[in-house]
Amino acid sequence: MEKQQILQNAQATLNQPNQPWEVTVQGDSIVAYWKWMDATFFAPNEISDETKEYKFIVTLLDNHKWSEQDSSSQKKASFSGNGLSFGTSTFSGHQTSKSFNIGLGKSHGAGEVGMINSKFDSQMIKNAVRSYLTNCGWKKKGFFG
Repeated sequence: MEKQQILQNAQATLNQPNQPWEVTVQGDSIVAYWKWMDATFFAPNEISDETKEYKFIVTLLDNHKWSEQDSSSQKKASFSGNGLSFGTSTFSGHQTSKSFNIGLGKSHGAGEVGMINSKFDSQMIKNAVRSYLTNCGWKKKGFFG
């Protein structure tokens, strides 16, 4: 399948109602985005607001191959007896991540209050996008692809 047809069909094929991420197309890239945590947590001496996001970016090349990159960010603001603190971290490169968080708080997306849990596995996104491209007859760029 040719590059433009793959890009044209990517959103309709990869966006499914039962998955927590969304796929968009930006130029020659398929971008899978997952805001997997957006909540305020309450602890006995602290209130914290946390946001965690992940992107899997696959760029289609002209030789029926693709390159890929991971990008993630975390933001946290907390208030405790020690005062107010802020923190941010970002990553860009190649990674495989799994995470599970649970705590008492409020989910900003769902508006739920109580025990909040979030789980994340980067392989869920990667496997879906890679399968789509492989089924279209494309290969991953690199020594093993």
